[in-house]
Amino acid sequence: MPPSYEVFLLPITVVILLLILAIPLIFIYLFLRLSETALEVVGLDHWQSSIAILGSVLFGFIDIPLNATPLYIYPDWFASLSILFLKEVPAGFFPVYLAVNLGGCIIPLIISAHIALKGRVSISKALIGVLLVAVITYNMAKAIPGEGITVPFWLPPTLAAICGLLLARGFRKAAPLAYISGTLGTLIGADIMMILTPGVLAMLSPLRIQIKPIVISIGGAGVFDGIFLTSIVSVFLAVGIAALISPPQIKTAEK
Repeated sequence: MPPSYEVFLLPITVVILLLILAIPLIFIYLFLRLSETALEVVGLDHWQSSIAILGSVLFGFIDIPLNATPLYIYPDWFASLSILFLKEVPAGFFPVYLAVNLGGCIIPLIISAHIALKGRVSISKALIGVLLVAVITYNMAKAIPGEGITVPFWLPPTLAAICGLLLARGFRKAAPLAYISGTLGTLIGADIMMILTPGVLAMLSPLRIQIKPIVISIGGAGVFDGIFLTSIVSVFLAVGIAALISPPQIKTAEK
């Protein structure tokens, strides 16, 4: 190839490489911007939404441990309840630390509490939505060794959006109800209830032989965890479906 062509192709190659490197950053920016918009829809102002998203990103690497020493058997009180109601003694499991993620779990819970305390939702309807999402996600959740507790991605946000639309008096109330139903329902059904189900922790034992205990972190993937994503996607689904069912009417000025 003549030198002139090489000189011409060099800047094009650099531009293409820069674009390839920029694509993930663009997607991350759009995702965070859409997340901020979703929080504004449910009742947070611009600064509160920005701080919540920034906190979720920065604190998504922080896990708060729930037990100081590894667990390998269920507590005595839990074993007694299991014998009483299930007529079985829960088996032991691989040593495990239980934790909650600050960015992927605690912050969405704080937002849900803020929405409820501000009167953006009916508490009774929010409880119904949380219960429905929790029961269905619990029955659909699976414990997969080496991966954790999984639920079909589309299920929790779809359920939360439907609950928000059905329970809300008007479409304006659908988004906050969907957010709370998705956040708390997924947390209770797919995480807490599954962890408390005898045999689930044993199923989560590592596939490979290892010495260190495993860590089960609720919301451990930060902004890309199921709890955070469910709350954000459910808001957009509720708003989108509401717009299709009852599109906003534009008033024209009378002449």
